[in-house]
Amino acid sequence: MITKLNTSEPSDQFAKLANFCQKNDKHDYAALCWQAVAKCEESMDHNCEQALAHQKAARQFFSEFKKTESSGLISPYNENLHAGLSEMRHAEDSWQGNLFENILKTSIRLETAETLVCLGKLDDAAFIGSSLIDVPHECPTLKLAILEQITSIQILSEDYEGALLTFTEIANTISCIDNDTIGIYNDILFRCEISRVFLLLILKPTRQKMPSDLASVLEKYMWINGNFDSPVPYISDIMFRLLRSLVKAYQLGETTCLGTIESDFTPHLTSEQRHLLAVLINTLT
Repeated sequence: MITKLNTSEPSDQFAKLANFCQKNDKHDYAALCWQAVAKCEESMDHNCEQALAHQKAARQFFSEFKKTESSGLISPYNENLHAGLSEMRHAEDSWQGNLFENILKTSIRLETAETLVCLGKLDDAAFIGSSLIDVPHECPTLKLAILEQITSIQILSEDYEGALLTFTEIANTISCIDNDTIGIYNDILFRCEISRVFLLLILKPTRQKMPSDLASVLEKYMWINGNFDSPVPYISDIMFRLLRSLVKAYQLGETTCLGTIESDFTPHLTSEQRHLLAVLINTLT
């Protein structure tokens, strides 16, 4: 009979040392300590603790990479970046055989993609994002979070056509959800609607080339329909009128009012949507 080593005490000590290093901005040393914690937890078959330690190590490697880059001391080999990605893969592997393996691995990849976006590594983020598309349909909330992350990558990469398609997939995914719970996704539908309007105006597709579901997105905000109140529950009357004003300015080629429209929009938009609106206004002026 093989007796497993009890490494819980050294694991605790390494964790304390890791936290100490983090507080003192020694991210690379903290990462090494979390790696040691992961090794200790692996020796005790503590898969959950092992996975979490790998993730913590990855975050510290990413923090060290960001700190090094901001200081101007850039390594041609990006050792800390690659070490962080390696730790995230180890975290994924630690969940092998877990009942929620697929969801947990997907969550790790989602965090990895978000981190890479923050670090400005858009190509790497897009590669990770592409592996997230095939998400199990039994978890719509996670699927929607992943699709939203993919749109962020696409917008930062100026892939506006891809972002429009992904936002449409978000809307279609929510439309398939049980009507009794669809209301909890109104915030996502709101963000999706605003972004789709901006993207459609940026891309300027002809009606002949525009699918009917996308054409209906713009038609709601055209002045010819005569409505003055929002036709959908997740768009407030204020936002509806702002969108109508924007679409009207677009239709008429009126540019003098765009500065006022942008100022009125800004408090209601995410930073990503403010970026899209700025791109749109730049194309119109």
